[in-house]
This record gives sequence, C-alpha cells and structure tokens, in this order.
Amino acid sequence: MKKILLLSAFFLLSGCDTEEKTEPEERVTVHIEQRNGIAYEQNADKPFTGVFEGYYRNGYKKAEIHFKDGKQHGTAKMWYENGQQSNEANFYDGKLEGLATEWFRDGRKNKDRIFRNGKLTGSLD
Repeated sequence: MKKILLLSAFFLLSGCDTEEKTEPEERVTVHIEQRNGIAYEQNADKPFTGVFEGYYRNGYKKAEIHFKDGKQHGTAKMWYENGQQSNEANFYDGKLEGLATEWFRDGRKNKDRIFRNGKLTGSLD
C-alpha cells in the first residue's frame, strides 16, 4: 500500500498534466523599444545599457547586441536559424566602427568592410 501511494504521489508531482504542449516561440532577454533613435527597455524612462539577446524557436541564438546609454556600443552579432553566424560588427556610440563581417548561410565568408564613425571607408574583399 505504501508503494502505491508513493508511486501515485510521484506521478502527480512529475508533470502528468493535461495542458496542451505548444511549439516554442522566439524569445528575447529584454524587450527594447526605440524612441527618437534611442533604445529603452520597455516601460522604462532611462536609456538601455546592457545586452539584448534574441533566440529562434529552435533555441539557437538570433542576435546579441550591446548597448550603452541607449545606443549600440560594442560588438553586435547575428546568426542564421541553422546556428551559423551571419554578421558581426562593432559599434561606438551608435555608429559602426572598425571591421564588419558578413557570412553566407553555409559558413563561407561573404564580405569584410571597414567603417569609421559610421561611414564605409574600405573593403577587404
């Protein structure tokens, strides 16, 4: 009798629920909204400083973007849904700065470009 009660309690506690399973959704680590070109965390008054990450339904990372005082600042990376990186660029005070690289979906490099103060200054192709 004791074994039956323990097994019953185990099944009740281990998730024998009747909720319908749903497909995973895309998700983000923080909800950001743009106001006058400045990023704010949703419902916040102070410009966002931190890292925004977005994920595809399959769990692979879609984006990782660094912000400082509401502007992109630092490395920004994007990925294809298959997990292959698609872009990587550096930002300083909201403007592209330095090397920006693009890859094809199969992993081959597409382009390398160089930016200074948000303007394209060269290409390494």
